[in-house]
Amino acid sequence: MTFSPFQKFLNLIKTGNNDHTRPLLKEKSICELYNIAIQEPAPIVNFPQDLELYERIMMKVKDANLNNVTRTACYIDFFKKHPEIHWSFLAHMVSRNAGYHMTDLRNNLLSHVLSKKGQNAFFSFLELCNAAIFQDAYPQLLLYEQWKRTGHASFHLLKKFNVSIFMKSIWNDYLTTGNEQVLTIGLIMNEQHMIQKRILTGMKKSIGVEEWLFLLQDRLEFASILFPYGKHSPFSLAGLSLSHFEQVNRRILFGKKLYGILFHRSVFPSSYSYAIHHSHSGSRADYWPHIYSKEDKKTRLYSPTLSSAWDNMPSFTISPSDWFADQPIEVMAPLMTMVIPDRFSMTKKWKGLTSILVNLKRD
Repeated sequence: MTFSPFQKFLNLIKTGNNDHTRPLLKEKSICELYNIAIQEPAPIVNFPQDLELYERIMMKVKDANLNNVTRTACYIDFFKKHPEIHWSFLAHMVSRNAGYHMTDLRNNLLSHVLSKKGQNAFFSFLELCNAAIFQDAYPQLLLYEQWKRTGHASFHLLKKFNVSIFMKSIWNDYLTTGNEQVLTIGLIMNEQHMIQKRILTGMKKSIGVEEWLFLLQDRLEFASILFPYGKHSPFSLAGLSLSHFEQVNRRILFGKKLYGILFHRSVFPSSYSYAIHHSHSGSRADYWPHIYSKEDKKTRLYSPTLSSAWDNMPSFTISPSDWFADQPIEVMAPLMTMVIPDRFSMTKKWKGLTSILVNLKRD
């Protein structure tokens, strides 16, 4: 018998005609996770070794959270050492795309469409989301690494890192069951709800991004996420395009689909090979140098590196509020299923789009 609140939630978001879904967690397991997460936590005593670990991790996070390039490198370095943590590779590939979106703002097209103020506002928004996710997620990864090394779980420190109580429940479940997919989807849920609560809710007030910029990204496919794959250059492209970015449930579903695509047997091996053999610079020339160039040339589209396009932003402060507080059980619904799109090739679409832009540039 279907648990009706979950079913009502799932009916609100159609996965699409070309998506394959399969069960992940049963309602009983989800209810158990939820009930553990909402329990009043016992008072936490942080011993000197806990505080030392906290300070050590905080320093690593601060040093690595300089810009999109440094964050993206950390994710792939972690995945090389801990390939069971699928989210770290997904985060690496999505973070690459965040870098492309940042440098797109300086290309020949968007630099003429957007004012300098608009470019700066959009970059600030992208950078803030990118940095906030890293600040939230990287301590979790380092705590897991510490557990593997010592056998001692220190996930009670998540609260000190301002990570949601939701993730303590998810990590404890993973240490018990080893369910990599539940952990990955849990991290997707956590990071999207976190930026919704701490950034997007007060977006206009804090960084001044107007609604028309979201319309702009929808119209120009600005929110496409691309995963290069294949044995050699020019690489094929897998991925999807996102619309209605402001809706957290759509972003979570989008993240689940991207996870299904990236770890698809026809994509993962060569996409991973691409990632470890092509350092991320922020330029789209990293994956299609026959179309894009890091220098402004007439025959190719200009796609600068991140370091040449943007300076590092100063450190930031966002609300430490916990998105999971007072959430109903329906919020756990994404853990019910895996979603794998049957169609995810973006190669033909991107070839068509870039050929039009190249011809316009030549004219």
